[in-house]
Amino acid sequence: MSTTNLFVELVVIGVGAAIWVTLLVLSLFGWTWIPVDKVFSTEALVPLIAVIYLLGIVTDRIADAVVERLFVRSMRSKFFPQVEDYHRARLVILSRSERLAQMLEYGRSRLRICRGWAFNSLLIVIFTNSFVWARLADEAFAWSLSLFATLGFLLLAAGSWYSWRKLAQTEYIKTKEQSQYLAGQESPGRISPQRRRRR
Repeated sequence: MSTTNLFVELVVIGVGAAIWVTLLVLSLFGWTWIPVDKVFSTEALVPLIAVIYLLGIVTDRIADAVVERLFVRSMRSKFFPQVEDYHRARLVILSRSERLAQMLEYGRSRLRICRGWAFNSLLIVIFTNSFVWARLADEAFAWSLSLFATLGFLLLAAGSWYSWRKLAQTEYIKTKEQSQYLAGQESPGRISPQRRRRR
C-alpha cells in the first residue's frame, strides 16, 4: 500500500473520530468559547488535518485491539488454527506475488475503514445524545436531533460492522487459498507447464 493511500485511509477514519471528540468537548464545555472564524479559516486547515490524521491512527489501533480480542480470534481460527499460520500465509503472498499482495492490502484497507467507522459510529451516537441533552434547550428539537442521529449512525454502525465481517471472512478465505497456491508452485519436485514443454 502506498503512503498516500494509507494517509487517506487514516484521514477517513479520523474524520469519524473528530466528530465524536468534538461532540464530547461541546457536551462538557459548550461552544461559546470557540473562535469559529479561526477554526474554519484556511490557516487552520493543516493543523486540523494533522489532528484528524492523529485521531485516525489512535482510533484504528484502539478498534483493532478491541475487535481482535472480542471477535477476530474466533473468526480467524476457522481458517487458521494458530495466528502464526495466518501470518505465514500472508508472508507467502506478500513475498511471492506483487499483484496478489496489492489486492490483499486493498482489501485490508477497506476492512480497516469499516472497522473504524463501526467503532466511531457507536461513539457518535453516545456523544450526540450527550451533547443534545446537556446543551440544547429546545426539547422538541433535541428529541428530533437525538432520534435522527441515533437511528442514522446506528444504521451506519450496523452496515460498517456487516461489511467488516464479510471483508474479514473473504480475506481469510483468499489468503488461505492464494498462499497454498503460491506455496504449491514453489514445492520441490513440482514441474511447471513451461518446463514440461521444454522437455
